[in-house]
Amino acid sequence: MPRPRARPLFELGEYWIAKEPGRPQLYAYWKDQKRLRTRRISLGTEDLERGKKKLRDLIGGEIPDVVEDYLADVLESYFENRTDGKPSEKQTRNAGKVVLKCWGPLVRVRDLSEAKQREFCEWCVGQGFRLSYAARNLTVIAAALRYSNLVPPEKIAINDNKMRDRWNLIDKASRRRFIPSDRELGRLLSCKMPEKLFRWLIIQLNTGGRPQTAVDLKPEMRNRQAKLIHLNPPDRRQNRKFRATVRETRTLRGWLDAWEKVGLGAYGGRYVGYTSLEGVKTALQTLRIRKTVNLPLLSTYSFRHKVTTVLRQARVSEDQIAQMLGHRRFDVRSTGAYGEWDPTYLADAGAAIDAWFNRLQQYCTRNLISHGNPTRQRAQKSRPA
Repeated sequence: MPRPRARPLFELGEYWIAKEPGRPQLYAYWKDQKRLRTRRISLGTEDLERGKKKLRDLIGGEIPDVVEDYLADVLESYFENRTDGKPSEKQTRNAGKVVLKCWGPLVRVRDLSEAKQREFCEWCVGQGFRLSYAARNLTVIAAALRYSNLVPPEKIAINDNKMRDRWNLIDKASRRRFIPSDRELGRLLSCKMPEKLFRWLIIQLNTGGRPQTAVDLKPEMRNRQAKLIHLNPPDRRQNRKFRATVRETRTLRGWLDAWEKVGLGAYGGRYVGYTSLEGVKTALQTLRIRKTVNLPLLSTYSFRHKVTTVLRQARVSEDQIAQMLGHRRFDVRSTGAYGEWDPTYLADAGAAIDAWFNRLQQYCTRNLISHGNPTRQRAQKSRPA
């Protein structure tokens, strides 16, 4: 809910009078330099002349220290000054839309009691969402309040487990993640698709990282001497969504080398031409509903689960699987930092993926084996007529 100074009804110094859409009364606005956002207060009248007099009185020193902080204003300030232009922009703005859809545009910060938060969680469950979804949205609210130095009457609940226990809420059953079979995956990869999507699939299926990591991959993230790939960009700080260092498989190495020879200038220096994961989701959505593919439940996370399944079927150790996926285990966290130059680091995981790609080739009509891979000819011979 932005507060632009477009077409004010009256201006006096750094203050101005304007109307809110759908509200008859006039409001006074000013820029709060401390909080770096526009604030407002109702003038309690619809008459402009009375509003001007009240504004002069307020400027004369009667503006109260406690002004109504509407959550919509707090969120808009947080989005404009903090999250807009970042990869999280769409998710954070969507969270704002969700909470305002439940509470309405007039909810104030002082209204965010425990009962109000429970009301939102119950509303989410009633809409068919899980409590983890409610918790993610409330996390955005908590971050926006911290940014504006505002304290709600009750601490914002951001843990879905505590929501269940504290409020005795019945959560929606978790839907099992769809994992394609080798035959289904071969059918998908055989289809005509954008080159950008094919590159994303190749990287995703060879690294098993979180879907965004394949989008962000650049040549400087490769450690060619150690044959490793750092999925975390140099300018990104590690957080709970830990991005691992993985073994560069022979299959992926060939593809990355070939793409570098062609040149990455058109892709902004990345191997994949998408600027965000949303582009991948849109392309995948278009592809998965084709009659030749017919995989409507396929998602970007299906491939990460598929890689995990392949590693388990190959009896790769749980420690290697955890390291590959970026699931930091307490028993290997300390020693994990010393394994980058170890030639056996994730060697079993890398070999399992290479072997799987050779098997996967028999279900795919396009070449999946990396250029220059010595196993390429054997894989092509094994392809059914």
